[in-house]
Amino acid sequence: MRFQMGRLSAVFVAVLAGAAISQDASRIVNTPHNLNTVDVWGVVIPQNRICLPCHTPHNAQREDRGESLVLWNHAITEQTFEMYTTSAGHKGGQPEGYSKLCLSCHDGVTAIDSFGGNNGFFNNVRIAPDRPSNLGTDLRNDHPIGVQYPPPDLTGYHDKSTFMGVKVVTVNGVDRVECTSCHDPHNNSLGMFLRQTLSGSALCLECHDE
Repeated sequence: MRFQMGRLSAVFVAVLAGAAISQDASRIVNTPHNLNTVDVWGVVIPQNRICLPCHTPHNAQREDRGESLVLWNHAITEQTFEMYTTSAGHKGGQPEGYSKLCLSCHDGVTAIDSFGGNNGFFNNVRIAPDRPSNLGTDLRNDHPIGVQYPPPDLTGYHDKSTFMGVKVVTVNGVDRVECTSCHDPHNNSLGMFLRQTLSGSALCLECHDE
C-alpha cells in the first residue's frame, strides 16, 4: 500500500508539473516568445512544439557550473559582455544562470534557431540589430544584472518581502538582480514580459524607495 501511495504521489506531482508547463506554453502562444511560427524562420516545428526552442525533457544544455537549468535546449551564449557599473562602483560579473540564458538570444549574436544541438537549425536567424530586444554585448546602458540586492553599502531599497511582482534571484546564497527579476519570459500580459507595470514607475518602486 505504501508503494502504491508513493507511485500515486509521483503521478500527482507529474500531473501538476505538466499542467504548469501547459499553462506557461499557452501564455506565450501570442507573444514574441512563441518562436514556432512561420514568421520567424519560414517553417513550423513539427508537432507544434512551442516549448522546444528553449526547453527539452532530455539531453538538456548545461551552463558554466555544470547545472542543467530549466531543461535548457538552446545554445548558450559564449560572448563576453561589458557590464554596468553603479555610481558606488559596483559592477556585475559576467552573466550567469538565468540571465545568461536570456542573453543566449538577446545578445544579438547567438542564432535564435540554435537549439536541440543544431547550430542555426533553419537560417541562422538572429534578432535584428534595430530591435530593442537586441541588447548586444555592451550592457553598460542597461539596468545592472549580476549585482547583489540590496547593495551592501547603500540605503534606499525596499526589503524583498514587500515585493509584489519583481523578485530577487538567489545565486550561491546571495540575493541578486538578474534579467528574470523584472521579466517573466512566460507572461507578456503587461508587455515586454514585465513582472510589474511601468505605470507610475511601479516597477522601479518595487525596489527603490524614490
